[in-house]
Amino acid sequence: MESHIFGVPDIIMIANAVVWLTIGFIIERIITVRRELTDLRIRLLTTQREQEQRDKMLLEQLKQQTDKPHALEDLQQLFSSKVNHIRRMYPALTDTDIQVLTLIGLGVDNNEILAFTDMSKRTYYKRRQLIAQRMNTTAAQLDELAKSVFTSK
Repeated sequence: MESHIFGVPDIIMIANAVVWLTIGFIIERIITVRRELTDLRIRLLTTQREQEQRDKMLLEQLKQQTDKPHALEDLQQLFSSKVNHIRRMYPALTDTDIQVLTLIGLGVDNNEILAFTDMSKRTYYKRRQLIAQRMNTTAAQLDELAKSVFTSK
């Protein structure tokens, strides 16, 4: 029977080979994970764009409805999870506040909100101030806050 005795140089050479194989495996895994993350980011962006397009189409359809109160109810149902989140965070908001906040959050411009809600300009801006007070923010920051709520996923 032949006995294999490795010398120190042999052991160092084997250890180096194991280290390089391990490093190679780790680098390969990192590259794979980065590719997977990139693919996930692309899918997420695609999903977000599709959702934004759907939201815009639905909003356009709602704008064309002649029954405004029914359209506002449809809008609240469409975004029910976000509306419920807002109601939990800010229980002092009224239904009208939520409707206005939803329209602001969806990026509807002020003139369209006026037409959509049948509010006068003065009433609308007073409503915005009330909403801001109830949300402990300023009227100037209201648009940004509302958009962040309705554009987050």
